[in-house]
Amino acid sequence: MIKLIREGSKKYPWILKIIMLVIGVTFVIGMGWFGFDNAQQPNVVAAVGPYTVDAREFRDVYNRTYDAYKDQIEQEEMTEDDLKLGVVNSLVARKLWLVVAEELNIAVHPDELREIIMEREEFQKDGIFDPKVYHRLMAANRTSPAAFERGLTEDLIAQKVRLIVQDVATLNPAEMEEVNELIARQTVGMDDEKEIETLTAGIRLEFLMQKRQLALEAFQAAMRRHHTADVEIYKEFL
Repeated sequence: MIKLIREGSKKYPWILKIIMLVIGVTFVIGMGWFGFDNAQQPNVVAAVGPYTVDAREFRDVYNRTYDAYKDQIEQEEMTEDDLKLGVVNSLVARKLWLVVAEELNIAVHPDELREIIMEREEFQKDGIFDPKVYHRLMAANRTSPAAFERGLTEDLIAQKVRLIVQDVATLNPAEMEEVNELIARQTVGMDDEKEIETLTAGIRLEFLMQKRQLALEAFQAAMRRHHTADVEIYKEFL
């Protein structure tokens, strides 16, 4: 089943970034998480080690992605199967970060989670966290505090792993030379020291961010190869 992931990432690389954005909105901002508190285990569309992608979780992200980017999808002549593949691909990638986090012993402390929730404005009244507002929003979004907090915890853990990977990336001497050459060309004739300093910092940051993004993508590819045996995708539920 891992073959599906590789095919999707090669055929429509742009859609994966779009879907990851939608996933972030779904789980962290929109609270589009339906929860796993039902008495019976729901059908799943994918299994990643000990983690699963719930069928309703998949449908929610799929619908949000289609509604938000249907014009672009139609321009690319993307089929429904292609989009479903892209969605499940990205959801699997999100679960893989959790597998890696376990290997690295990375977790989110309950106090850290509680502080993040209490600082979010949508859960506050008059600038102070209000439990009634919190529970009312959970009910309005058809989820429970336990399910929402579980989803938010997973997202925070994945973010921690990604930051570790990106922080390892630094510019080597050859790249620094390229940066300095570009800075020299861009600042020719400039006299304002503050303007030169701002431009220099911007160029260096842009190069570093590009390097970090490449490092992240390379790590993700290696992560998928390493955990091929841990991934199962159940096409009958897509």
